[in-house]
Amino acid sequence: MKLILFLSVLFCFGLSPLAQATTAYIEAGTSLGRMTSADKFFQQASAQDTGSGFVGSFSLYYPVTSLRRIVHIDLGIQNRLNLNSTTLGESLAMASINLAARIEFYRFFVGGGYSPIDFVSKTGEGASSLHTYPNSHSYFVEGGVIWRVVPELQICAVYALEFGTTPAGSGPNPASEYGLRFRFPLDPHEAGGKGAVKFDGYRYPFGVMK
Repeated sequence: MKLILFLSVLFCFGLSPLAQATTAYIEAGTSLGRMTSADKFFQQASAQDTGSGFVGSFSLYYPVTSLRRIVHIDLGIQNRLNLNSTTLGESLAMASINLAARIEFYRFFVGGGYSPIDFVSKTGEGASSLHTYPNSHSYFVEGGVIWRVVPELQICAVYALEFGTTPAGSGPNPASEYGLRFRFPLDPHEAGGKGAVKFDGYRYPFGVMK
């Protein structure tokens, strides 16, 4: 029901004249991260504190205010996957599908999301054994810096924290993420239009070799 309501709002914004000056984008992330206090989530004492592992994300966002404004708001769905291991070397995986919101201003963004249900792996079997975790939910917060390379590609450096809650208690508390996200606007010509959004080119410092 929450997902249907969210998509309905998204659809309504898509029909509005304001939304016609925006473009949706796909965002894929590849990062490092670790989990703390994850023993209750995985029901495994050795998952109390993991080492560094892989964090992936795949998202679809839709700006509901014009990209030509200095500050604009995006709504979307962010899928998150944490792959890690216990102190005994056993594989762990956690996944979530989040209803998400994001505020962008200049080259920065902050955001968050909520997943009404999570997915958990069987201890030692990793992502191949992911299944729904009844009566669990999670949320995340994030922030980052945007490098708008060209209209077709943007690269973001991001830091995020994800928190889970299960019938056995809270956890992970949190699962961290630090890495890169890659954005691909579905209509790069609109994203490259005149306004608050500027594109930087390939070479640092910004603005060289556009």
